[in-house]
Amino acid sequence: MGELNAQQLKLLERFVLRARIVQDHSLARDIEDLRKQADTTFKFVFTRKPATGETSVNLKPVDLIPTEQLESAAARVRPIFLKSDKVHYDSVLDTVNAALKGRSGAGDLVAKAKELRTSFRQADPDYPSGKPESDWDGSALSNKQLSGAWLYGHLLHEDAVRRSYSGLMPLEEIYLSAMRTVCSEMLTTVETLHLIEQLQVKGWLELRESLFTDEVTVTATSWVQPGQVRAFTAPVGTALPDNFGMDDLESHGWKDAAEELLPRADEGN
Repeated sequence: MGELNAQQLKLLERFVLRARIVQDHSLARDIEDLRKQADTTFKFVFTRKPATGETSVNLKPVDLIPTEQLESAAARVRPIFLKSDKVHYDSVLDTVNAALKGRSGAGDLVAKAKELRTSFRQADPDYPSGKPESDWDGSALSNKQLSGAWLYGHLLHEDAVRRSYSGLMPLEEIYLSAMRTVCSEMLTTVETLHLIEQLQVKGWLELRESLFTDEVTVTATSWVQPGQVRAFTAPVGTALPDNFGMDDLESHGWKDAAEELLPRADEGN
């Protein structure tokens, strides 16, 4: 009943680490804002001139995420959409379902896993048609084709076939499609992480607790090697010994840099 083998647990471990890297990205700090960025609806502005009664309809401007911020987000979430990286969302959700199988009271979680699979597939530029094999033929373009044109033709890969699907669209429109795709991918990844956390809390998974608490990204702005450090100096061209003990260094002409460079106490005057 819901027992996972070692290979399945390893898959979830790898996904949790990747999903936490995605969650640590600046775009995911405010989940509601990320949800808004993933929203694919368009908003219209309707106006009527009082003097003439003339009406007009315009699209409301959409704020675009800075390109470099979106690029880094795309790089973080990309492995979850690559079967070759072994943390593909289908494999992850298959494993989650295996962990839920036969569990009493798991109905809502099973439904959530199904919903997440749908969300992943809606965001995946390669689902269901896969990677295009031939250049754009001039027909109407879908949002997925536009997203793939930017992500795999302009950004993550240099794919000339994908790039051809940019068509004659303004670059900003192609980028907007990619922006919504990446944010949708991130949102669904984070929600899948939260589902796995629920299973862990219920005791239905046997993942190591440190997996959810150890740092996975660098947030520090500076760093220094811990412990005592020693430096040595020697004329240019001096050979290094096979071992780095004091006796070996000194025998090869190396001297303690602090002793050589700092004035001695009796030389202060």
